[in-house]
Amino acid sequence: MTRRPVLSLLMFAFCLLLLSACGKVGDPLPPIPKAPLIVNELAATQQGTSILLSFPVAKETRTEKLKRVDIYRLIEPDTAPQGITADDYLTRAALIASLEEKQIPARASVVNYVDPIDFKMANDHTRYRYAVRLVNLEDRPADLSNYASLTPLSTVAEPPLGLKANVTQTEVEITWQPPAANLNGSSPANVAGYNLYRRVDKQLLKVNAAPLKETRYVEKQFQFGTNYEYIARALSLPRPGAPVSEMIESNESLPLTIIPKDTFPPTAPTSITIASRGGLISLFWPANPEPDVIGYHLYRSEDEKTWTKITPRPITTITFSDRQVQIGKRYFYQITAVDNAGNESPRSEAHSEIAEPN
Repeated sequence: MTRRPVLSLLMFAFCLLLLSACGKVGDPLPPIPKAPLIVNELAATQQGTSILLSFPVAKETRTEKLKRVDIYRLIEPDTAPQGITADDYLTRAALIASLEEKQIPARASVVNYVDPIDFKMANDHTRYRYAVRLVNLEDRPADLSNYASLTPLSTVAEPPLGLKANVTQTEVEITWQPPAANLNGSSPANVAGYNLYRRVDKQLLKVNAAPLKETRYVEKQFQFGTNYEYIARALSLPRPGAPVSEMIESNESLPLTIIPKDTFPPTAPTSITIASRGGLISLFWPANPEPDVIGYHLYRSEDEKTWTKITPRPITTITFSDRQVQIGKRYFYQITAVDNAGNESPRSEAHSEIAEPN
């Protein structure tokens, strides 16, 4: 009898609590702020007569919408103070480019810009100081990026000369001539190594993991019939003993375009076994080692002077039985291998057998 009043009291209290919670409207939550448009990883490197700028641009959904990217350059003596305010920089720097949002690929995580160097205005004591600023759709500019500064080196080597290719069945050898002078006309050329690049399907990639010390490179990863474009760049030291990471690339060489063609026949088949029984002559041989061999042709003669091809198309097996023979007569055979480019090997040594009855 005592439990019912207690249960009723608890249910009444719960309903009051529920009603009070449902009737109260909380304060609206503030909007999630958008991430600001800002660049803080601007980098500058010299490549021959150009300075390459690169910087990341965030494009998350919470980032403000980008209208354009303004790129600034300040040319100053390398003795000028490193510290400079944004206002002072904007007063003295030149706006050299404005990249509209549509000029930046939607999926690009890094933006690249190439600024040509006019060595008539620069020397080894001239500093190029860059900054970028992002502008949103309301034309409000963000803060300046970090400064990226460098002093262009005029003793960067001229590009390599005369790229040539020598194609064999298993490799492509690319060779070139070293440059004779530097950009400023001085000699000998400041060459500490080379980089070689290969373009396939519009994608340009460096093929060497470390700087090349010789004026040649052997390429083993290639396919016959594919279009390849090669360019080479010399590497120059900014100072004696500088590490590889500080080497400066030259301008690119004239491109070399090649389409390797398979004109290399397989080797002649060897270790051929021949036997006769049951009114036919059978031949056996091991498969050729070349991976592109697609079949074999057989030639027959009765006097080793006049030969007739007895396979209208390459056979894909490594055995053959000749039923078009006369019992008691000797026949001579030679075998060739054929690859997928239609190249036919030299003929094998002749092997003979007398057609035996059953």
